[in-house]
Parts: sequence; C-alpha cells; structure tokens
Amino acid sequence: SSATLPAAAAAGCRRSISQVPPASTVNVTADDIEAYRKDGVVHLRGAFGPDWLQYMREAFSEGMQRPGKYAEFIAQGTNWSNMFQAGANERDVEMFQDQVFYEEAAERLPAWIPVFERSPAAPLIAQLMGSATATFFYMHPILKRGGSQQAIPWHQDLPYWKVDGQQIGSVWIALDDMPLSASVRYLQGSHAWGLFRPQHFVDHTPYEGRDDLPQLPDVDAMLRDGRARALAFEVKAGDALCFDARIVHGSLGNPEAPGSDHRRIALRFGGDDATYCDRQGETAIPTQEVEAIHGLRHGDSLACKAFPRVWPPQ
Repeated sequence: SSATLPAAAAAGCRRSISQVPPASTVNVTADDIEAYRKDGVVHLRGAFGPDWLQYMREAFSEGMQRPGKYAEFIAQGTNWSNMFQAGANERDVEMFQDQVFYEEAAERLPAWIPVFERSPAAPLIAQLMGSATATFFYMHPILKRGGSQQAIPWHQDLPYWKVDGQQIGSVWIALDDMPLSASVRYLQGSHAWGLFRPQHFVDHTPYEGRDDLPQLPDVDAMLRDGRARALAFEVKAGDALCFDARIVHGSLGNPEAPGSDHRRIALRFGGDDATYCDRQGETAIPTQEVEAIHGLRHGDSLACKAFPRVWPPQ
C-alpha cells in the first residue's frame, strides 16, 4: 500500500507530496550485470513506473523552489563570480543543478527520502555492483532547458568525491524523454582506465593540489581516431542509466525546442567496499557542511548517519 511522508517531514514541505509509491525493486538480468561490469554503464528501460515518475517530478519541482546553498542556476554569461548570487534562480536559466545529502534533505526536501530508501534505485545498483548492500551518498538533480547550449565536459565522478572503492555507482533517472542527440555519452570500458585529474566545469581549470593524478587524455581525438567508443542512449521517462563512478562521460546541451525541458536525477551509492577517502587537495563532494558532521576518518566504511545504508531495508 502507498505510504505518506512522516508528519514532521510533511510539515516541512510548502506543498505536501502525499502519496509515496509502494517500495519496489527491478529485475536485473545476467546480461545487465555483464554490461555494467564490462562497459561501465547499462540502460534499464522502464525501471521506474508511472507512480514513481510522477512522485519524482513533483519532488524535483519542489527542489527548484527550495534550492540548497550550492545549487547552480546557469544562464548565458554565468561565471564563478555570479553563479551563487541572490536571485540566481530567477534568471532565464538554461541549466539547474543541486546537491542533496541525506540529513539536509530530511529538513529541506523530505519528499526525496523515500526515493533514496524505497524506490528501485538502491537494490538496482547493489545488484549491478555485485554488492550485498547499498549506502546512499548523495543526489544530483539536473535540468537542461530546451535550446540550452550548456555542455558538461568529459570527466569521471570519483576523483571529485572523497570516497573510494570498486563498488561506487550512480542510478541516473530520466524524468523526461530525451533524444539520442541529448544523451550523456559514456566511453565504453573507461572505468578500467584509472583515475584522472578533476577540473572545474565552468572554466576548465584543474582542481588545486591534485597533481597526483594524470590529465584526462584528449577524448575527442581518441574518438576520431577510433581509440575509444562512446555509448549514447535514447531514453524515455522512467528509464535508468546505471554507471560506474570511474567511467569517463560527458553531455552536450539540450537540442530540442524551448519548452522541451530535460529533467534527470542521479542517485549516488556505495557498495560493500566503499570507504571514506580523505583525498588531498581540492574536492567537491561532500560539501564543507557535510564534511564537518559525518565523523568519518580515512579508510572508514562509508555507511554512517550522514551516508546511511539504505539496502537491504533496515
């Protein structure tokens, strides 16, 4: 049966999102697991049904109305100096993204908690990673408006994060249909290449103090020369792309007409072997606020109050 949000959580919402869909899982095949292991990414069609899809669309809308401290509202001319200015969310934005962690979500956006804990996402990625457990790390919601030229450059997720392990992956969920031309592109098998130095997306400058990692090779040249192959996917709303945190990926803008918005969320999880990794130099995730409260030391298992184990259900 459908559940409702806890009373305290619902009271924190400006607009209560009442019906939480029943907890559910998705059938993962041996071919899906092999594709994830070999390619680093797998496309699961219809992984999230109409009830979860509607629920997540409402939660996404609420999240844009109640953005976090690090939410980015990006328009033409956005740069470091004006990205987080007051009123940024009222610009004629081309792209929106935010970072949502468990404990702050319980206060700011409690409607997301059932998605972390009860949706098919956690058991899905656990099965693909070959893990008995799934620990929720954070969520990354992204909107690209129709006609947006905002591209996300080639990168890996893991070097930006203070986590390590072989079992760290994302469940990327399409909340709108997206054509092949708007797809995130993944370099097949690149999760086995090792890690590369992270860079700032806005101006492509390298992260400070991360010289321990080599520079990412010229991916476009590799693709032209046939030394790499990019996988891209036409997705329908409710589809999931599940991918390893080490895979090299990037995306173009939204080539569709204005009014055809592309909403997606990426849920990040760690498996049995995921640990906190106190990387030296600049990192992006966790944020300073979460860093101050999680209490983990280098090498500790990731699962804790700030990053709760959500699978199997407690």
